[in-house]
Amino acid sequence: MSTYNDARLRQVNDRPEQFAGRYVLYWSQMYRRLSHNHALDYALSRAVALNRPLVVYEGLRLDYPWASARHHQFILQGMADNAGRARAIGINYWPFVETPDNRAAGLLRKLAADACLIVTDDFPAFIAPRQTAAVALRSPARVVAVDGNSIVPLCLLGPAVSAAAHLRPRIHKAFTEAWQHRACAEPVFSKVTSGTIDPPFTLWAPANIEEFVAGLPIDQSVRPVAELTGGATAARTKLDVFRKERLRGYAEKRSAPCPPEEGHSSELSAHLHYGHVSIEEIIARVLGRWSPDKLNLACRGKREGYYSDDLDVNSFLDEAITWRDVGFQWHWHRAADTRSLESALPTWAMKTLDAHAADRREHLYALEQFESADTHDSLWNAAQTELVKTGRVQNYLRMLWGKKILEWTESPGEAYRIMVHLNNKYAVDGRDPNSYTGILWCFGLFDRPWAPERPVYGTVRYMSSDNTGRKFKLAGYLEYVRGLSGPGTGRKSLF
Repeated sequence: MSTYNDARLRQVNDRPEQFAGRYVLYWSQMYRRLSHNHALDYALSRAVALNRPLVVYEGLRLDYPWASARHHQFILQGMADNAGRARAIGINYWPFVETPDNRAAGLLRKLAADACLIVTDDFPAFIAPRQTAAVALRSPARVVAVDGNSIVPLCLLGPAVSAAAHLRPRIHKAFTEAWQHRACAEPVFSKVTSGTIDPPFTLWAPANIEEFVAGLPIDQSVRPVAELTGGATAARTKLDVFRKERLRGYAEKRSAPCPPEEGHSSELSAHLHYGHVSIEEIIARVLGRWSPDKLNLACRGKREGYYSDDLDVNSFLDEAITWRDVGFQWHWHRAADTRSLESALPTWAMKTLDAHAADRREHLYALEQFESADTHDSLWNAAQTELVKTGRVQNYLRMLWGKKILEWTESPGEAYRIMVHLNNKYAVDGRDPNSYTGILWCFGLFDRPWAPERPVYGTVRYMSSDNTGRKFKLAGYLEYVRGLSGPGTGRKSLF
């Protein structure tokens, strides 16, 4: 790897590389793909240097938070995709899927005992940081975590920011050099790195994934989404559809609630979260035949015009790079701060919410009512129904969805717990850095005080269904939600 990409490396323990080890182990926790992957590139480089085969281990346990048929099936579809790709390119790919009769306890420790080095993904949220630290504590070999989250290594972006406008100039300044040090689109596997190693367990082999998932002791009430398939192949298909059919008009229409076939969303957030596609590959495919000399340096630090003079391309890239990196960079510096509002929010936001915590709420709902889309507000019910049935919420309505939960619960703390639970349980892109920061935005993170001061909200930005209805034509979106198949939600207003 180049000196520039050395900035992506973090040695997690103080152990040496074990020269007597049988292989270099890449533990694929969050970048679950076999190309465009900085962690895989580093593992390969060390395998060559140590003259050892590379083993790629990808596991799936039963006990992760919010484990469900929906999350499990999406992940397993990606693992099946990786298994096929690994056979084609000839590498040691070891997928393990826990079942009640085949437990995961102790497996990573066993793999670590035979490894020269363990390389894993430096993902800054959910359970990945704790898992990495636990393995590093017990491993006899060196553990190196590799930051492949963004096009610019997160450690080079400086301290955490309070707004996208503060991060954008830093990204623009570093973009050209980062672009020249992207991960390999097609990693090169030699005879040494592809040398066959027999696994110490039976490899999971995909047969009928849906039937397999249906027999597992996980939450079966959160059903898989038939229209959403996991894996790198499905991600690239979605990316092609977006470029050809949805990118045009993105700048003007991306926020409008509408049926998916009329929308301009890339619908790639779930694949990005589970690492089935890299943000670098997305950027490269959207830019097409492009080089850094096409950057408009006069627009450096500005929202418009820097990457491209095409308004739609530039608008999408600002969302995919700047706004996405805001969430990742915030977690990079403050990974524990999603546990409570008090530890996460800026002082002004916490102060104004506390001042209005005892305000009378016109409507109050319990978790069960929110979950079943059983409120007085038909638009909110539609957004919740879309979440439950499709695993996603239209981007603008996701913000409204969160604001109304704040307004209709007894305290901001309860609202936060309900938002996190519903989003992480049902959204296929849930449990991501941007899931948490998106929810926290509803309470004032990355925002400023807004006048006038209101009941419940204080000076936190206010949103309403009535204003949304005046801003957008909603008939098509509501009709789309009414037509969604699957177990029904919503005893009021929509149906």
